[in-house]
Amino acid sequence: MKDLHVPRIDARYWTAITLASVFGTNLGDLYAHDSGLGILGGLPILAAIVALAYLLERRDNSRHEAWYWLAIIVIRTGATNIADYLCGRHYLGWNRFALSAGLAAVIAAVVWRGARSAAGRSGLPQTDVRYWTAMLAAGVLGTALGDALQRLMGQGVASAALLAVLLVVLLFNRRAATLTLLAYWFTVCIARTAGTAIGDLLAEHEKLGIGLNASTALSGLLFVGVLLLWRTRPQADISAG
Repeated sequence: MKDLHVPRIDARYWTAITLASVFGTNLGDLYAHDSGLGILGGLPILAAIVALAYLLERRDNSRHEAWYWLAIIVIRTGATNIADYLCGRHYLGWNRFALSAGLAAVIAAVVWRGARSAAGRSGLPQTDVRYWTAMLAAGVLGTALGDALQRLMGQGVASAALLAVLLVVLLFNRRAATLTLLAYWFTVCIARTAGTAIGDLLAEHEKLGIGLNASTALSGLLFVGVLLLWRTRPQADISAG
């Protein structure tokens, strides 16, 4: 993906990534249940959207972030359904903690392979095939681990604890001289996991009474609102991080 389509890493970025995780959690469930395609039936359509977006992005020379965030949402939506299939009681039933550990190893391998790759002007790792593979793995990991922690701790406690961990990690990153690849992907995984717990809490908690449809709409509006209303410095003014 071209540098001119990639956002810079700052507070806005991490807020949007977290909200994308909440929105993708809800959208994945809504897409699987209401489309009639099921857990796996909708994945080819999502893959086709990502492929089409990639082709169109390569031909677009205007400066904006729409292609990046579209890919983030579509991949996160697919990751929700993949994790539900792999770990669901009525599907493969894999252990959520074991799957999360395996995916963490995959992401670590991507970090190791990409350690010599230069960052773009935004400070992001190069958004190549390895990057999007790792982003998909982080989404599946976040769904599986978020679900496991909810079952272990309860939805409310898990959501609050994961959000607190995310804030601590972000504070640590802000004080660091540079954001390493390892720190970047660790933060993404925490945001994905927290987003899963928060999304499920909003959609499923009986006392909140929001429901999946309203939760999807709310998280989607918040996500889009952050991108449209939160201004950031032009990317050209940023040195590589």
